[in-house]
This record gives sequence, structure tokens and C-alpha cells, in this order.
Amino acid sequence: MRILITALLSAITLLSISCGKDKKDDSLQRRFISMKLDNKIYLSESPKGTIYVPNLTDENPDNDYPKMELTGQTYGGDQVSFTLATAALPFKAGVYAATKKGNSMLMMLASTYTTLTSEGSTDFYITITRIDNVTVEGTFTGTLKETTGAGGPRAVRDGNFRAIITQVSQ
Repeated sequence: MRILITALLSAITLLSISCGKDKKDDSLQRRFISMKLDNKIYLSESPKGTIYVPNLTDENPDNDYPKMELTGQTYGGDQVSFTLATAALPFKAGVYAATKKGNSMLMMLASTYTTLTSEGSTDFYITITRIDNVTVEGTFTGTLKETTGAGGPRAVRDGNFRAIITQVSQ
């Protein structure tokens, strides 16, 4: 009986010690761009996000509106880049369609030397789900095509991103 009580108390003590520790959730600290393209998963860790403030003092019309760029590189050397545009700062949570000027995705596949773009796609959307002064996160989905026109449309599914953003002038 004594052995049973000792074993039971030891088990309770061990369980209370192991269950009492709170694990810190670091998942919100992770920065990434991830997606499925043709049933292959692509992951870019620690992408860079930059918001460009408009420059109305020069003659260049391409920098007269705020734009955001997110860029990353996968472990395989593939390049992923998003560009978003808005009429005025700050950027807000919402849907940014590739049919609007300034919104696009570009991906360069290192293994096949192929460049894919959302240009001309009517179903490619980038959605900002949360944005503040430090981070931006969201989703994206739609169809990409090769810039050379070869090959058919390529479906992007389950696209997600989270990046630290900085603001600079153009």
C-alpha cells in the first residue's frame, strides 16, 4: 500500500510540474510568405516589406501614389514579390485585386528559369487581413501566367504572408 501511495504522489507531483509551465506562443513572431503552386509548396522566411511614400515634387507619374512591396526568397532560390497600391496612406485591411493598376505578384522560379506574373489575371487577389505600423499580414490566391506567354495558367492556392514593414520615400 505504501508503494502505491508513493507512486501516486510522485505521478501527481510530476504531472503538476510538467503542466504548470506556460509555453510562449512565438507563432505571431514568425515572418513568411507561403503558398501552393501546382501542388508544390513554396516558403520564404523573413520577407522584406517596404511602404513607399508618394513623391509629388518630380515629373515621374509612377511615384505619385503610395505603394507597398513585399519580397522574399525561398530556400530553393525562387523569388516572390508583391506590389500593392492605394490612393492615400495609410494602407488598410481589404482586398487588392490584380486588375487594379499597381497591384501584382511576380514570381521567378530558379529551377526552371520561369517568370510568372499576375498581370492580366482577372482572378488574382491579395488580401490584407491585418496591418499596423510594424507588420502586415494577409492572404493571396488566383492565377499566374508565364511572362513569355508559353504554358497555361498556374493556380496559386493557400497563399499567406506576414512581414515587418518599413516606410521610405520614393
